[in-house]
Amino acid sequence: MKIVFIAGPYIGNGTEEEIERNIKEAEAFAIALANWKIPFFCAHTHTSHFERKSIAPEIFYKRLDMFVLKMLCGAVLATPRWQQSTGAKKEIEWARQKHYPIFFPKSPQDENVLSDIEVWCKSV
Repeated sequence: MKIVFIAGPYIGNGTEEEIERNIKEAEAFAIALANWKIPFFCAHTHTSHFERKSIAPEIFYKRLDMFVLKMLCGAVLATPRWQQSTGAKKEIEWARQKHYPIFFPKSPQDENVLSDIEVWCKSV
């Protein structure tokens, strides 16, 4: 099974509103992939609001995300604001170094890019 890693900002400026916005944006891409029956991993929804629920430091989550990317995923979907995230920039850079496909949809409704991801997902 090919799995797409969703990379984008989570903490942002650190306000509750910004974190919620970032989670919702990543979730919208996760829903789009699910609707296309494309397997994905979305750290934003996996650890939604753990900055409040857990005492683990941010670096714990960045390491966890990178581990999942390296061990389970074969491509990356970069959300439109991915460059605003130090974690996403590292994920994208790692994917580039490993020659992973990286997809840059403009929105969760970007059918051209979703179609490209679907083709990648179904390829052998």
